[in-house]
Amino acid sequence: MGRLKRMANGRVMRCELAADLAEVGAARRFVRKHLADSPPELNSDAQLVASELVTNAVEHGTGGPVLFELECDDAAVALTVESQGPAPDVGEVSSWRVAPVEQITGRGLGIVRSIAERVDVRRCNGRLVITARLAV
Repeated sequence: MGRLKRMANGRVMRCELAADLAEVGAARRFVRKHLADSPPELNSDAQLVASELVTNAVEHGTGGPVLFELECDDAAVALTVESQGPAPDVGEVSSWRVAPVEQITGRGLGIVRSIAERVDVRRCNGRLVITARLAV
């Protein structure tokens, strides 16, 4: 299991996960714990977004730690996942769609887009950073 380095900075929580699909559950637990006092639907949606973004980071990144950040304020919850590698197959947010039922993969980013109020994608210094914002 990855190192869960929790650093509380006001209402920003961060953890570092190994680039391993086994860490998806750790990301969900991290969200569940830190949003325990939020409405159940928000907590559930945030857990789903976290699992999809971390899965994407592991599957399309080039190894190295996955950095995960959860930021909360009165208006929104922002989930940010940063992974190694530019992930050129991760297109513009406007192109993200949920794959047809018969397709085995390709649902994650479409699900994130449909749940999040806003999604931002940045590529910086060989890293991919995706932030999904969910309204409270």
